[in-house]
Amino acid sequence: MSALSTAPDFDTEYDARPTLRVVETPTRPIRVPEEVAQRRLQVPEEVAQRPSRRAQPASARLTRRGRTAVVMLFLAVALGLMIPFGGWATATLTGGTPEPVRVVEVQPGQTLYDVAGQVAKPGHIREMVYRIEELNSLPSATISEGQKLAIPKG
Repeated sequence: MSALSTAPDFDTEYDARPTLRVVETPTRPIRVPEEVAQRRLQVPEEVAQRPSRRAQPASARLTRRGRTAVVMLFLAVALGLMIPFGGWATATLTGGTPEPVRVVEVQPGQTLYDVAGQVAKPGHIREMVYRIEELNSLPSATISEGQKLAIPKG
């Protein structure tokens, strides 16, 4: 490159990255004058008279153990209430008065509505079908030939 030319020489590579140098400095303890240390320990009077403001506690959150404790407490209270009041839900030893019935055998081609129609008052066949289903513990109104059914008298 000539002295008169101001253009850079492109054959030379330039490193544009900044370089950092680490300089180690010896550490020494810092001495604080005693007056400064005394001033740090003293609390200004206006701060001492001011009521302290504490941060409001965050809303309570239950941990896993806390949730378990709450559920167990609920179950204990529920069980405690069920024991004294549970006697009302039990069946008595005395049965009711049995309903007088007669046993009928189902004939070929006969339906439950036919059997109920023979016993029921006119217009009350559907109620009689329901009573026969209850007495015989039938899941539906389907019956088969030769089946014996208990039918209420009257």
